[in-house]
Amino acid sequence: DYSIADIANWAWVRTHRWSGVAIDDLPHLQRWVTQIRARPAVQRGIAQPPSSIDARSDDPEQARQFSERARKMLETGQSKQTGA
Repeated sequence: DYSIADIANWAWVRTHRWSGVAIDDLPHLQRWVTQIRARPAVQRGIAQPPSSIDARSDDPEQARQFSERARKMLETGQSKQTGA
């Protein structure tokens, strides 16, 4: 089954690397993350909004780049949309 709880929580759990939380010792959580990620609608949602970083990837380097850019954006108050 797929419920609103899956939708609400998957977005937070998928950022576990960025948050510094390891799920290596949680096989059921890993299975759930993989199962939700495999859904076609989730794949489409991950790709929005478009980014220079492939958000569909679980590559640790991609996660590091994403978190570095997000941190810089928060620190400076700048965004890609405003060009500030």
